[in-house]
Amino acid sequence: MINNKTHSKVEISTFQQVKQGNKRCGDDYVTIETESSFICALADGLGSGEGAHCSANIAMEVVKDYYDEDVSLILDKCNQALIHERGVVITILKFYFDTNEIIYGNIGNVETFLFSKEGEMRRPIPVPGYLCGRKFRYRLERFPMCDGSYFVLHSDGMTISRTDQESIKHSECPNTSIQQIAQKAQKKNDDIAVIVGRMT
Repeated sequence: MINNKTHSKVEISTFQQVKQGNKRCGDDYVTIETESSFICALADGLGSGEGAHCSANIAMEVVKDYYDEDVSLILDKCNQALIHERGVVITILKFYFDTNEIIYGNIGNVETFLFSKEGEMRRPIPVPGYLCGRKFRYRLERFPMCDGSYFVLHSDGMTISRTDQESIKHSECPNTSIQQIAQKAQKKNDDIAVIVGRMT
């Protein structure tokens, strides 16, 4: 399923797919914009099915509750909420409009690509692990943000090839990119979530 959403400063297109035989997707995401910031998070519940869906949904509800806080605190709150649950891998991007800065927070294999409007790509390296209420080590990084730049987050149900990266770099809008990615994803039998966004 493809969805498009236009915030005041960020244009978003998303794709989600449920693994065959399951009723619910084990991946979940959320995007929230305020006057001062924009937050985008994607969680991949461990495994698939109802247990994975429940964990991913819990994490995203935490993001909705604490979106105005620092990324490190949001990750801590997600971890606390996942005690006795299956657990998730997660990436959070928070864009600060006043400082033109992106804060990247991650634990586990949710991939992220950041493209400047000139086409330069940054690919933060995920840190191994997952959130499940235990002590964890997350990765925090800072990146510059500018109008016209693109970002992509996706769960491990698919890969973004070099050809895909080049296509995204030269895309006119996120919907064009997500249409191409969705066609590729439908050949996979797995839970998949992909977010493509552009700063306007």
